[in-house]
Amino acid sequence: MMTSQPSIENPETMFEGEYALEMDGWFRRRYRNLCIGILCVLAVTWGIGALGLIMSVSLDDGAPSDLQLEGTPTRIVTFAAIGAILEFALVLTYFMRLRQGLQTREQLIDASTRLLRTLSIFNALMTTAIYQGDTQMMGSGLWEIFFWHFLACLFLPWSAWESLKAMGPAYLLTLVLIVGLLFLESIGTGQTVPYTLLTMMGSMLFWGFLSVMFIPGMLICWSRLRKHGRRFKFSMLSRKYLDLRQDMAQARKIHDALFPENHEDEQVAFDFNYTPYSEIGGDFVWFERLGNRTIVILLDVTGHGLPAAMTINRIYGEIVRLRGEHPEGDPLTLMKGLERYFALTMAPHQIFATGITCELDLENGRLKWVNAGHPPGFVLSSQRDTVELETTAMMLGAGLPGEFDFEQREVHLSTGDLIGLYTDGVTEARSPKGPLFGMARLREVVENQSEISDWPDWLSATAQEFSRGIINDDILVASIHYKARPSAEEVETS
Repeated sequence: MMTSQPSIENPETMFEGEYALEMDGWFRRRYRNLCIGILCVLAVTWGIGALGLIMSVSLDDGAPSDLQLEGTPTRIVTFAAIGAILEFALVLTYFMRLRQGLQTREQLIDASTRLLRTLSIFNALMTTAIYQGDTQMMGSGLWEIFFWHFLACLFLPWSAWESLKAMGPAYLLTLVLIVGLLFLESIGTGQTVPYTLLTMMGSMLFWGFLSVMFIPGMLICWSRLRKHGRRFKFSMLSRKYLDLRQDMAQARKIHDALFPENHEDEQVAFDFNYTPYSEIGGDFVWFERLGNRTIVILLDVTGHGLPAAMTINRIYGEIVRLRGEHPEGDPLTLMKGLERYFALTMAPHQIFATGITCELDLENGRLKWVNAGHPPGFVLSSQRDTVELETTAMMLGAGLPGEFDFEQREVHLSTGDLIGLYTDGVTEARSPKGPLFGMARLREVVENQSEISDWPDWLSATAQEFSRGIINDDILVASIHYKARPSAEEVETS
């Protein structure tokens, strides 16, 4: 069963797999750095706190008895020590989970969320236990949550919403604790219910307004992911482009191997010039000399580039098969075979072709041809007017097998004559001023061209000069120069 691949036309989906792997590795590195960063922050803050407590104890010992903080430093140190041990153990536990199977971004986000949420809630509870109802000091717990959120956003490549989901519950819990303690404090001091409610609402509005402190970290997350996504897509597109160029270069070698070599002997010379619209294209020429017979097939498949070139690869195999099954087949036999092939295999995919097949008998100069919707070829002669090899059949694939008649025509050539064939890339060459090269201009330049040597190079260069080197289609020009009749010995040998 064939599986569908992401469309190359959609950059949002074409690199989903690669981007997921990139994010997994990036998040693993950042998660590790976050754990190390948290441990360093905890070590520094606790070191400063311990130093401050030591100094406060020293100062307290020398202070008057009525100014001493009876028992307070001992209680704070006890809770701080327990909290330090538990927080270190918590962070180390999540850090060690990297070696225990945290691989994907989803797993790492879940671990980061649990770590920061647990750490923040633990800090809120520890603050409540240490300061025992001092709502002003408990407010510092909210600032700690903002700090942990900002620190996490500096390290982790997660989205703004993912960062908010991690820290939001701890923020709400701390807010509830503060408001609840305010309520108990107001009731305990004998305040009226309206005053108590007003105090609670004011506190909620104040600390609720401070939730905007989450915004800097969320902006960092949004900006980082946006920039990283752009850089990654650009990098992948550049890499894919280089890979595509290399693949196209290899495809060009394979495609060019299908084309014949230029041929020249005492009786006939075959030459062609091919300029594809892109690296490879949908124009093709076949040449074969079999005894005293010379066969040329020139085809132009609809479309450009790689799709058209892939069609040419299939057609090449069909031509080889037809020539193998019908070695004596004339142009009519070959074109009927190609018509059947196109109708059955290509036309259902909206792929068609025009083409012309010529067979030149070198012994008597008789030229047979079948033109399937292709621009007319030319027989150029210094002894007579130019003869056009006009259309004799419908384009290949236009109908069902056998639906349209194919007509084969003949004309006799003299030695020195030249058969000139081309694709519509010549006639459709467009001037920068707008007009096409066209058949009328082609007939004119062909009539005025007295020198027939290097005819393919000349006609291709003429069309490209007209369009200032900008081509809109593949250009293929081929020629057969009938130089001389074979000798009697060569005829007998063949």
